[in-house]
Amino acid sequence: MSDHNQRMRRMRQNPLLRDMAADYVLRPEDFILPLFVRNGEDIRHPILSMPGHFQYSPDVLLEELSEWAAMGLRGVMLFGVVDAADKDAVGSHAHDPDNAVCTTLRMVKRAGLNLLLMTDLCYCEYTDHGHCGPLAKPVRTRRKGGRMPKAAAEEGFEGVDNDATIELLAKQAVIHCEAGADVVAPSGMMDHAVASIRRSLDSAGFIDRAIMGYSVKYASAFYGPFREAAQSPPQFGDRRGYQMDFRRATTEAIREAQLDIAEGADMVMVKPGMPYLDVLREVSRAVSVPCAVYQVSGEYAMIKAAAQAGWLDEKAAVLESMYAFKRAGAGPIISYHAVDVITWLAQNRE
Repeated sequence: MSDHNQRMRRMRQNPLLRDMAADYVLRPEDFILPLFVRNGEDIRHPILSMPGHFQYSPDVLLEELSEWAAMGLRGVMLFGVVDAADKDAVGSHAHDPDNAVCTTLRMVKRAGLNLLLMTDLCYCEYTDHGHCGPLAKPVRTRRKGGRMPKAAAEEGFEGVDNDATIELLAKQAVIHCEAGADVVAPSGMMDHAVASIRRSLDSAGFIDRAIMGYSVKYASAFYGPFREAAQSPPQFGDRRGYQMDFRRATTEAIREAQLDIAEGADMVMVKPGMPYLDVLREVSRAVSVPCAVYQVSGEYAMIKAAAQAGWLDEKAAVLESMYAFKRAGAGPIISYHAVDVITWLAQNRE
């Protein structure tokens, strides 16, 4: 056969043939929607850096979830938003069974919605210093205008106390499961957090509750809008002492994921998404459990901003990114675009 008979466009010209030959397919079940919930009633506070997303009170979020579940959404991940008055150095409010996350879990379970309820386990939203657990050494500094000056990083900041934090994470996990969480997801990048959580869940009788490790989470500039949404920016220092360095090779990412699996993680995650497709590919190939990807707030904000400026087609750009995740090996996709994608998939089927 001559080279002239090799016409690759034969499989592209007919849209029905293109669909039939597609190697990757998106389903509503692939998507997990991150949500921000705070105590109160009748709250739907817009997040300015993430157009289309809000901080919700549990009652308002329940109404939204009922609608989204009917559309085909099957998974959500809850993040707590905490008033400044409820924050302290160790994140005590995270252990309040009546905090916003626990209240929402109970309301959704009572409503009988067909949703997988996942919760983020961390302390950055609950601590007054904004770090992901109690500090290894208390930082004493004068506040200016109610905020700690950045210079505090040079006044005794030594990072987060790893072992104290993993004990607290285990306590937080049990409280979430008592309220109705199906999956808990430790996000602070603390060593041996998964093992601590698994032991506590099993001891409390929650042997059936799954753990999704934020196993490969980089210290990234793409988290900016999230810090507004969750009201959790670090008041001094940064998180490079515990989140991963993006200058490292993918071998470190594989090791992190495998360590979490050995400790009892049922799923692992790579975060952020699009800047780390190479990492996602290598990790997904190296593990034998589902590998999720988190398309983070900065990725969402960039696409939204460009679309609002008329610089790109939002639907086309979002779907292209979702197929990129699937091509790189993603199982579940955690994305702020989840409801949009499910809507578009339904429209395409119709």
